[in-house]
Amino acid sequence: MWGRQEKLSTTNSQHFFFFSFFFSLVSQCYHNMPSDDVLKKTAIGVGGVLGSMYLNSKFNVGGDLSVIMRGLKIKRIATEKQRKGEMHAYYLFKDKAKANPHRVFLVFEDRSYTFLQIEQASNRLAHWLLAQGVKKQEHVAMMLQNHPTFIVAWFAILKIGAVAAFINNNLQEDSLAHCAKVSSARIFLFDPVYDTQVSTILDKVNPATQFVAFGEATEYNNIPALPFGQTLNPDDLAPFPVTDTDDNLIRHATADDNAMLIYTSGTTGHPKAAFIRHSRCVLASFGFCFTMGLLPSDRMYACLPLYHSSASIIATLAPMVGGSSIIIARKFRVSQFWDDVAKFEATAFIYIGELCRYLLTQPVRPMETKHQIRLICGNGMRPDIWGKFRQRFQIPTIVEFYAATEGPGGLFNVNKSDFGMGAIGRFGPLLRAASPGLLVKVDPVTEYPTRNAKGYLIPCKFGEEGEFVIKLDTTNTDDPTVPRFDGYYNNKEASNKKLIQDAFTKGDLYYRTGDLLKMNSDGFIYFVDRIGDTFRWKSENVATTEVAHAISTFPGIQEANVYGTLVPNNDGRAGMAAVVLQGDLADFDFKGLAVHLKKHLPVYAVPLFLRVVPAMEITGTFKQQKVLFRNQGIDLSKVPSDQPVYWLSNNEYVPFRSEDHEAIVTGKAKL
Repeated sequence: MWGRQEKLSTTNSQHFFFFSFFFSLVSQCYHNMPSDDVLKKTAIGVGGVLGSMYLNSKFNVGGDLSVIMRGLKIKRIATEKQRKGEMHAYYLFKDKAKANPHRVFLVFEDRSYTFLQIEQASNRLAHWLLAQGVKKQEHVAMMLQNHPTFIVAWFAILKIGAVAAFINNNLQEDSLAHCAKVSSARIFLFDPVYDTQVSTILDKVNPATQFVAFGEATEYNNIPALPFGQTLNPDDLAPFPVTDTDDNLIRHATADDNAMLIYTSGTTGHPKAAFIRHSRCVLASFGFCFTMGLLPSDRMYACLPLYHSSASIIATLAPMVGGSSIIIARKFRVSQFWDDVAKFEATAFIYIGELCRYLLTQPVRPMETKHQIRLICGNGMRPDIWGKFRQRFQIPTIVEFYAATEGPGGLFNVNKSDFGMGAIGRFGPLLRAASPGLLVKVDPVTEYPTRNAKGYLIPCKFGEEGEFVIKLDTTNTDDPTVPRFDGYYNNKEASNKKLIQDAFTKGDLYYRTGDLLKMNSDGFIYFVDRIGDTFRWKSENVATTEVAHAISTFPGIQEANVYGTLVPNNDGRAGMAAVVLQGDLADFDFKGLAVHLKKHLPVYAVPLFLRVVPAMEITGTFKQQKVLFRNQGIDLSKVPSDQPVYWLSNNEYVPFRSEDHEAIVTGKAKL
């Protein structure tokens, strides 16, 4: 319908060289800095005085100055866009489409799509949305798979000034219904491959919700009639023009205008919808583009879900502003990964730590070094595999970042050698002086920042673990480049939990990341762990309260305490639940519990381990005690013998024995 068939070249040349989330450190820092002129003169002066390679390596002055100069460049771009009334995310695409309409923008499987083709397809859908009465800043939900139609729908929603709510296509029943309701969307676009999932929420959402099947089938032929909702077929879209919509729908977007809703587990409960402002999209796109050094000749490979910010912002918008092409894979396939990277002549790809670990566990493949990759960008690359990954797959440049979808700041580590491997960022003396972010001590029991005798937070010293907090600017609210936390849509309580007041002075306000980090004397910053009621598994944040609720609704469960546990040879933390049973252990239906949880939770949130306890331990403030459980984990030598442990095997919970633990430790058992 709007794709151009094109067989891609399989010619390869070999090169040996090398992500809430959104802001690069540069956008945090320049608000505390002097003018451009002073900085430029300072940069020249300092560069001359500190010419020593040792000093630069030890104190990272050159790196700090590079970050600062990138920040100033981004600030100038943002200021100019605001002056022209183009601080809207769609202009990022519109500008490129106007300048290079026939340039290949997107590649999917054996088809390539130019900027013009994507623009015309999104124009048709945009005009259809306008015909449905969609207004500026109205939310439109989209539950689509990795396919060009995701980009078409996203841009169509953007270009009419509406807001796209990205729905995780792994969600089931209650979680899916919750996200649909939270979005406040009147129109819910979904790929027909998800019709079974969507059908389960019809009676759980607003009856006025208009479900519309739109997706991969739309590109080629008509979608068969569904027992519910409307099908949006090529014949339905054909009458609508391929010409652009009214530019006034998006011009002069303000710093408060929302671009997208991206769902995050946050720290408690169901997924929360994080505000993603247009200004954030613009800053993040240029920030990641400049940090990676993307060029028009680059081709970014993305196999992560597009409903995640890593794929939609970092792997789509950032390359786009650099003039690069984007290669979308339907999903991550470990056995096919390097073949795809070589076939599509990718020069960069985004990753999560689990992806890298999976690739390392595979047997050697011919194409794993016969590629054109010059850099990779992502988050979660653990120190124990960093060097192995670079050496085996010949990746010289690894751009590791730290950020949260809803967060006001982030970190980068552009790593090209063994020095700094495993770090998520680096603060030299200049950035430490300028950055609004710092580490503060946390009480391990209350999981809340510790205060001193004067009632203020306590900064960490080198080598000490602490929560990363970021100062928010509450005065320059009209400036799109200031660090800000926009909060969660329709969830003021959850938004407030991410903030801490009177941190270092009366009246100040800081954002809590909920993560423990530490900094060494060289300024390198390392991820330690997550704080509180969220843990990360399979690249997803898992909210323990949601999982505990699902467990507690199963017959025979009296109480459940959910937490993440470290598992050897695996990234993140696997879900584990301590449960108190209502009856005898022998009478409990462990297989039924597994079936129940798989029905009500996303696959990544289903606990892999259970621990049966006689009673639940609580803290002095009547909260469930998680610290002891987390520390003991699945190490049976630390777990009391009267508290049996079970694990998920072949779709049921079965006894977890010492030989099973040994199999995990040795890498023979896979989770």
